[in-house]
Amino acid sequence: MRRTLARTTALFTTAIATSMAWSTAVAAQESTTRGFVVGAHFGGASLEVEDGERREAGGGGLIFGYGLNRNFQIFLQLDGSEFDVQNTDVDGTWTMGHVDLGLRYHFANSLRSWVPYVQGAFTARGVGVDNAVVQGNPATDVGFFGGAFTVGGGIMFYFNETFAADIQLLLSGGQFTEIKVNNVTVNGLEVDAQSSRLNIGVAWWP
Repeated sequence: MRRTLARTTALFTTAIATSMAWSTAVAAQESTTRGFVVGAHFGGASLEVEDGERREAGGGGLIFGYGLNRNFQIFLQLDGSEFDVQNTDVDGTWTMGHVDLGLRYHFANSLRSWVPYVQGAFTARGVGVDNAVVQGNPATDVGFFGGAFTVGGGIMFYFNETFAADIQLLLSGGQFTEIKVNNVTVNGLEVDAQSSRLNIGVAWWP
């Protein structure tokens, strides 16, 4: 009887200790990077073509990702920006878009309410020009398209475990390999272009 009572007491004490430790761990968790995440942001962008003048723009975008584990996340990011360009070979209202497919590494610690990260991505980049004037001649539609590689990083500050503010800086380098003027498309170009993005937004793990 005493042995049974001792075993029961020991099991009860162990269960209480385990429950308290689990509750403490849950209460202490400040951030998560696992599973599905969606985000939205606004920010500024810039574009420099063939060592020309760097043009500034404003815009925003969306991000969709999946945290494979605490550190690694795959993501798709969509960004768009618009700026007015004058006194160049192609004047008009320029709209620039980036589509990034990449991998992010979180320097994660679930006990912290802030998480820095770095990321890299393959990027499809395009620029469209509305009401374009090409070397003084009106043209209805003008577009530049090509690929790039994007690197960057940022930091997230968590309001709670699943909702955070997100600040990031991205740099993209590549070439425009195709130009379209109205219905005429020219391929095989090698026009160097560098773009950057500074985004401020939010991320949510539903």
